[in-house]
Amino acid sequence: MADAPTPIMFAIVTTNKEAVIGGMAPVFVAPNEVERDRIAMWLCRITNAIAHDLHNGTVILTVNQSQP
Repeated sequence: MADAPTPIMFAIVTTNKEAVIGGMAPVFVAPNEVERDRIAMWLCRITNAIAHDLHNGTVILTVNQSQP
């Protein structure tokens, strides 16, 4: 049985920059939820990432780690 791919955080898109502290992923700050969703959509299309809405003004994007 093959192992499931490991998702890694790729980026954070938020309307509240104070909610994001530190970390290794780039953070994109949007002025409102419409712009946040637009930025997340385009990043997902460009990078084949998956968006996860945390329902607190923040969306995280993940990509599956390639297997060796």
